[in-house]
Amino acid sequence: MFSDDPADWIEYEKKQLLQVLGRLTRVITGTVAPHLARRPEDEWAQLVIAQLTGVRATLAQLAK
Repeated sequence: MFSDDPADWIEYEKKQLLQVLGRLTRVITGTVAPHLARRPEDEWAQLVIAQLTGVRATLAQLAK
């Protein structure tokens, strides 16, 4: 259960966003980046890395 203090809610939300950010970063560095390194011309890999990099930047801002 949450307390009645919105600061507690925000802190919890930020921690959740940090967890998502960590998972997303691992997907980028462990899966998509190696794919793109082997096949830099692959449009799918280019699209995924571009989109996920944007999402990662947004999550990083929200988790501050």
